[in-house]
Amino acid sequence: MNLPTTSEQPPFVITEQPRPVGYPTLNQSWWLIGVFFLMQLPATLPALGLKFAADRFGLPVLNVIGETLAYVIAIGLTILYAFRKRGSRSLSWRSVPVAAYPVAALGMLALSSLAEPLVSAIPMPAELEKIVAELFTKNMIIAAVIAAPILEEVLFRGIILDGFLKNYSPTKAIIWSGIIFGGIHLIPAQAVNAMFLGFALGWLYYRTRSLGLCMFLHFVNNGVSSLTFLVSDTMDMSQNVTQSWVGNDTLYIGLLIGCVGVCLACYAYLNRILPKSIQA
Repeated sequence: MNLPTTSEQPPFVITEQPRPVGYPTLNQSWWLIGVFFLMQLPATLPALGLKFAADRFGLPVLNVIGETLAYVIAIGLTILYAFRKRGSRSLSWRSVPVAAYPVAALGMLALSSLAEPLVSAIPMPAELEKIVAELFTKNMIIAAVIAAPILEEVLFRGIILDGFLKNYSPTKAIIWSGIIFGGIHLIPAQAVNAMFLGFALGWLYYRTRSLGLCMFLHFVNNGVSSLTFLVSDTMDMSQNVTQSWVGNDTLYIGLLIGCVGVCLACYAYLNRILPKSIQA
């Protein structure tokens, strides 16, 4: 009996390669936020020393330097930790049409005006109001207007959202990054406002991969918010500043309706001029 001289070859099977996982995933981002809060401990040491010197020698400018330094150290160490975990310090600085800057800024300010009635309506216990009054003073202007737009955009859009876009759908990535960005602000009224800002900046980063644009818009947002200090030494988040400036309820409602139109028009224009999608 003759045996067959050829053997049957197994069928050619194409195995799908696993999708590379970017840093951070959603679970890793919670650890990263924990690192941020942990870094507050060593960051407060120079601030306490400078506060003591400011009180001792009557130099309030040292308080400003100390509070700004504490913020920069805490978030700076967190960014360095994230870079090490990610294995890369690369960030995305793609160019965008020049018109995107003023149009996005106008839309963002209109969105902030729409969020203001909701933010100011959030109840704030008296003890929390006292803490806010002590924390949010003119001493924080440098940190809020200059340092935050740079460092927070690197961490929350350049690292966290960038990693999410590699792992999840754009919608999930933008929503979760906005929630996390709002959550680190802790104070409910500020957290809600920051969350809406995070959604807007997240969508813009998804469409452009431009940290420069996000930093500019963050600077505009915090700069406008800091105008409160021109008339007050502290920030009262329970007050609807825009409504108090307008004075008339009918005019204020008309302003809000106008802001809706501005937001829609800015979105339509940006949606037309920005790239439809950029690979993460």
